[in-house]
Amino acid sequence: MTKESALCLMRLTIKDIIDWIECNIATPLPLKVLAQKSGYSAWHFQRGFKKITGMTPGVYIRYRKMVIARDLLHDTRHSITDIAMHLGYRQQSTFCRAFREHYHRTPGQYRLWVKEKHYSGSQVNPVMTTNR
Repeated sequence: MTKESALCLMRLTIKDIIDWIECNIATPLPLKVLAQKSGYSAWHFQRGFKKITGMTPGVYIRYRKMVIARDLLHDTRHSITDIAMHLGYRQQSTFCRAFREHYHRTPGQYRLWVKEKHYSGSQVNPVMTTNR
């Protein structure tokens, strides 16, 4: 196998693993499990994953959890505890700490910021204010 075809195969494998991660984001996803799923050794899998995504698998999983959490926080029907559990955190405090490290504010502060940003009236859409 050429170096180019090996890289192409690794890209396809990583894409499949990323899709699998998205579907299983709430379950523990240790490197060993991801590597087994990929068919590569843990060392080769982690090296290939980082080469293709720019992140280690663990960093990627934490990043995706934070993006999903951010999006879920826009919907006030979901409690912060529910969001934490949905993403596989056993304790809300662990989720809040991870969210604060990523976004520099707690989930509650983020939710309040979004509410004020979108509903304060200070950011009116100019198209909506034109008189015709």
